Amino acid sequence: MAQKWKIFFYQTNLEWYDIKTKFKQLARKIGYSWLFQQMICIIFVGYMWLVYATSKKIWVNHEAILEAAKNKKPLLISFWHNRLMMIPFITRKPRRLHPHYNFITLASRHGDGRFVGRVMEKFGLISVLGSTKDGRKSSRGIDFVSMRQILDGLKKGYSLGITPDGPRGPNQKINGEIVNIARIASAGIIATSYSSSRFRKLKTWDSFKIPLPFSVLCFYFDEKPVYVTKNADLAEIKRIESIVEERMNFAERESDKIVRTCLR
Repeated sequence: MAQKWKIFFYQTNLEWYDIKTKFKQLARKIGYSWLFQQMICIIFVGYMWLVYATSKKIWVNHEAILEAAKNKKPLLISFWHNRLMMIPFITRKPRRLHPHYNFITLASRHGDGRFVGRVMEKFGLISVLGSTKDGRKSSRGIDFVSMRQILDGLKKGYSLGITPDGPRGPNQKINGEIVNIARIASAGIIATSYSSSRFRKLKTWDSFKIPLPFSVLCFYFDEKPVYVTKNADLAEIKRIESIVEERMNFAERESDKIVRTCLR
């Protein structure tokens, strides 16, 4: 009799496991569907505008971006993944003053990356999906077609927004092709960050920050872009990566410091 109960519970648990698996698959399918993501995207963008409109804005060294837009100089705008959310707003003034200038953004082909791409497109930016061919979470690098799109845009003098620690970390460590892109396109890399006086920190690999309305926002840009020569070897590329990483951390610290000063 006891053996029969064991078999019953085993079969029941197996069926329940199958139900949970099917439910997760269905939820995932709905979550990554075009219609659902479009709805969430509209809500998300609306929230971003709410934060921006109700917050005090401080701009530091914004002239670097404006100068690039004015002279159509290709530029890589580099920022850490956890400070991504309010970055699209840095493109508003350059595009208003120079309507033919544009910004490219790089996102992964994974569902989360596609969502980020849709958000960027709502701000009028050009979204390029740039993971390796299989498009898996663990994918690294940029496929040939995506790289071609990026380089074509940079040749037109556009800027590229890029998170060099995305899409899966390690947090605040350069793991992508940012220096190689800059080398091939003869583009400068400018470290960028923003800070918010009020925010919520998510329990994600990068501790992603969600700013809250009625905050103080500080958008900080490094004073000068970092350049890499066309004939740079591997050692030089690694050296430039270290410099860019250091400048990005500096931009983050400075934006945080300015916000704290405003609250005193």
